[in-house]
Amino acid sequence: MNPTDKKNTGLAVQEQPLDTEQLLLERLKNSSTAEDYFRWMLFVVGFYRGINKIDAATELLEGFIKIARDVEQSAHCYLALGQIATDEQRYEDALKHFSAALELAPKKRKIRYVLENNIGYCLNALARFNDGEKHCRRAIEIDWTRASGYRNLGISLNGQGNLAGAAWALVEAVRADASDNRAVTLLQKLLSLHPILAIQCPWITRALSADGGNDAELPVM
Repeated sequence: MNPTDKKNTGLAVQEQPLDTEQLLLERLKNSSTAEDYFRWMLFVVGFYRGINKIDAATELLEGFIKIARDVEQSAHCYLALGQIATDEQRYEDALKHFSAALELAPKKRKIRYVLENNIGYCLNALARFNDGEKHCRRAIEIDWTRASGYRNLGISLNGQGNLAGAAWALVEAVRADASDNRAVTLLQKLLSLHPILAIQCPWITRALSADGGNDAELPVM
């Protein structure tokens, strides 16, 4: 490849995000229904987050909330704003957005789970472990098959000094999703800091073993 070709290739790479943005904005502008507009707006927001144009993504979401008439769509926008704030470790702001979404009482089970779980995560990050526990347990009540609610509950309980309870929750996270390395890492760290747990709660080491995780009998916490 000669230098001219390399230069042209570089220009093509630089222009691609702009072309994509123009295409998405055009689709958004030409939306024929409110539902179609909402769908394309989420595409644009996702694109902006991917190229780190966070202010543009935030502006779109906040603008839509002001005109939205659909509760589910508004809740989704608050959820997205909360996720943006969480990514930037602005946990107080994230908590406000997630709570605003939850106050709208969205009907979709998945959205309610994510909101409760994310609120629990933020409260844990703010060292408000008692409050975090409540929301993590609510998330688990909505969907007990997902690992993240148990993992965040484990962090809440550990923060309150309930080591056995934290171990139980983290084991449940591993049982729900054996590929959840975060839960495994947290559980291993808990054992390394408090080795007595391996004696007091032998089901922890059984759950961590390659062949015993799904068969370990756990107490109810």
